[in-house]
Amino acid sequence: MHHISLGRRTAAAASAAAVATALLGGAAAPASAHWEAAPVSSHSQTEMLQPGPTSPTAYEFGETLAGLEGEELEITFLAEIIPHHRAAIEMAQLELERGTSPDIRTHAENIIANQQHQIDQFTRWLDEWYGLTPAEAMAQAPAEAQEEMKILEEETQMMIEELSAVEAGEDFDVAFVQKMIPHHNSGIIEFLEPQSRAVHPQLRVAATSGITTQQAQVADFRTWLAGRA
Repeated sequence: MHHISLGRRTAAAASAAAVATALLGGAAAPASAHWEAAPVSSHSQTEMLQPGPTSPTAYEFGETLAGLEGEELEITFLAEIIPHHRAAIEMAQLELERGTSPDIRTHAENIIANQQHQIDQFTRWLDEWYGLTPAEAMAQAPAEAQEEMKILEEETQMMIEELSAVEAGEDFDVAFVQKMIPHHNSGIIEFLEPQSRAVHPQLRVAATSGITTQQAQVADFRTWLAGRA
């Protein structure tokens, strides 16, 4: 196992925080914060329409990836991003079932198409490059990464359960966007290291595509929320 210096890990973590902070308009959650769902009630309509915070564990996982090299970096990243994308698809399918906004429903359709495409790519590459299934890749990841992935999975399932409890209609569109923004931001953080340091050039290209697509959707979602204030 090859590890990068603490200095590089710290710099990478700072880079991830800066990217997510910019995406959140300066509202990125500090590493010491506890992840919570977006508040149901608040003092103003504007506050009610704020997105949920990005999980602090996503920043920690980004720092863990910064400490990995080569095969270990690729396997660990792929082990996490595949279930991350599956969760986004599950939430997008709920939006298609219950949402009413044509714009948000179109974004949901795009999420399903784009992220299923990457799931298929990443699953195939894990098999072709390393002879692993996604579950085997997760079991092969470093212990620290496995613990972080477990926490991220628990948080995501909580997010899906909360979204599943929202009734169909405009309120569902709002709840979907509030949860998809931090989910996308977590994905962007996870893409940063493979974008610059993956061994396989096709994975670097895919990571760049993932960042670009999710950044654009986050910007659109934030604009949509702001327009409803």
